[in-house]
Amino acid sequence: MCEFCVKHGEGEKWYLNAKNYSEDLASDINRRKYVKDFFHGAARGYENHFELGKRLPLKMPIIGPVLKAILRHKFMNKHWGQVIPIEDVEKVLSITTSIVRIPCACAKITTGKERRSCFVITLKPEFMEYVDQSFFGGPDVAKFEKVDKQTALNFIKAEEPNGAVHSVWTFKTPFIGALCNCNDTECIAIKMYKDIIPNFFRSEYIAQLDRNNCIGCKACMKVCLFKALEYDTENKKVKIDQKKCYGCGICRSVCKKNAITLQDRASIPESAHLW
Repeated sequence: MCEFCVKHGEGEKWYLNAKNYSEDLASDINRRKYVKDFFHGAARGYENHFELGKRLPLKMPIIGPVLKAILRHKFMNKHWGQVIPIEDVEKVLSITTSIVRIPCACAKITTGKERRSCFVITLKPEFMEYVDQSFFGGPDVAKFEKVDKQTALNFIKAEEPNGAVHSVWTFKTPFIGALCNCNDTECIAIKMYKDIIPNFFRSEYIAQLDRNNCIGCKACMKVCLFKALEYDTENKKVKIDQKKCYGCGICRSVCKKNAITLQDRASIPESAHLW
């Protein structure tokens, strides 16, 4: 169980704790300002800080771990996420009171294109009016599209074969305000994971392969953002590096032989404490 679960989960996964979606947390004036500033300053922050972060001596002995700890603490208290599989996406949607699809802020910043793939959860459409719509290309609040739970779930499922990893995010921890569906070409969090440090936890699960069912087609390898799947040339089958696996479950969506399942991370000793 991840450290967020211990602190914010009350005995269960933190993102399934209804208190972390409460309107009381959403209405907090400091949190409202943070969400507003998050959208207003996201592009500037990415441009100013991302390249700086890549230049930090994070791989140096002593200094590197200290810097990583400082960055991690900062992210965890403000904007932090965790990868979740589609089963838990459905559970998250079941306890939210409002689901609004918005253009992905990361895609807007990194590619300049609109990709309507992210969901603001619990924050109601009227609550989002204070966010400057010009960030998304215009003042039309219709860009924030209220959807029902089944529509959101169907959309998110359809994104899986495209390699979109699902994750939940806080806006001033522990309030959970976003459910994202990201790929590695657009997502700032994935770029952070690759180039600086992760600002999200691995999921509570890990992938397991049934080698008897695997036909070595490599389809799963093409959608794994974390490079946890490798091809075993001797046996002509895929193998999973469980120390790299984030347990997103996206590999399952393209496996035609149902050779991949998810197991509780706690049940795999070598990965149980990798978050």
